[in-house]
Amino acid sequence: MGREPYKYRIKLSGKEKQELRQAKKKGRKEARLVIRILIILWADQGRTMAQTAVLLGCCEQTVLNWRKRFLERRSEGPVAALMDLPRSGRPPLYSAQQRVQIVAIVCEILHEHEAPLSRFSNSDLHRLILEKEESLTGLSRTTLARILAENALQPWRYRYWLFPRDPDFVVKACAILDLYAGFWEGQRLGPDEYVLTADEKRIQVLKRCHPGLPAIPGYEQRVEFEYERLGTVAYLVAWDVFRAKVFGRVAPTASIATFNELVDLVMTQPPYQDSARTFWIVDGGPPHHPSTFPARLQGMYPNAVAVFLPTHSSWLSQIEIYLSIVQRKVLTPMDVANDVVLTQRLLNFQDYYEERAKPFSWKFTADDLKKRLDALKDFVPA
Repeated sequence: MGREPYKYRIKLSGKEKQELRQAKKKGRKEARLVIRILIILWADQGRTMAQTAVLLGCCEQTVLNWRKRFLERRSEGPVAALMDLPRSGRPPLYSAQQRVQIVAIVCEILHEHEAPLSRFSNSDLHRLILEKEESLTGLSRTTLARILAENALQPWRYRYWLFPRDPDFVVKACAILDLYAGFWEGQRLGPDEYVLTADEKRIQVLKRCHPGLPAIPGYEQRVEFEYERLGTVAYLVAWDVFRAKVFGRVAPTASIATFNELVDLVMTQPPYQDSARTFWIVDGGPPHHPSTFPARLQGMYPNAVAVFLPTHSSWLSQIEIYLSIVQRKVLTPMDVANDVVLTQRLLNFQDYYEERAKPFSWKFTADDLKKRLDALKDFVPA
């Protein structure tokens, strides 16, 4: 028999029990925190320290310590009382002044740019720092990496970005985002108005030079790296934003004529042929150039309206989402005998995808865009 819990008796309130039980169940928790919660919950149930220690596989002293700490820190809250206190850790090897000096030397190296490098690795910076400052000879590459990672300003890192250059970017982008939200020029779209996004994708027809190898235990399927090019095809496709319908055709090339055929494919069938308006969101590519496409589209179908993406803004077109799905699910890896096989595969995938397709969950609005641009206005290049 274990001894009675004569010290550090714990009686929890209903609220404390609820918080501890929720903390134990909610999300991923460290095992040690779960053990501490169980120690307190079982103490409330009257279990002895010996019984608790056996059930949790720990020593009685651990149970005793956490009962004591819980009572000492109970005012912080039942869960907070069981959290570890902040630890000082090992004293830093380099003072704040030395850390600033290291960062300053790195910034100086990048500014002078005397080394024939377009980017610097941690090893490159470490070597150049030791050449410039002899007092830092004990600086290790690991410590250097940690100091640089903790610094707020990091000019040694970069990422590519493209700021919109279209002078009418905001107007054009907001018009498209409003269409996705079901509005055009401030008015809600009617039940007989539709929104399509369309584009074309040029695809190489690739045939592998040698057969692949099937999967075996411990090894995945092997696909031959070397391939033979059998020409190209153009996949012209349109996506109905609200109805999640795909319309596509494959042609030898993307041109005005082949894109007109795609328009005919869509606009000659219900509900588009009898719609009040059908909006076509396209980029400024040659098959649908802004200087000719609007008038051509209106001449073909008076109820069709061309809406153009801003320059460098393909991310605004939902058809790009569908084309990325095609790339992953249909074209990778590619091994086809000829363009006829590839064409049939693309068209069959349209039918397969439509069986399960739902409208894309597009949550980015015109207001979100304006807020993002306001946040970036200080970074706009002159």
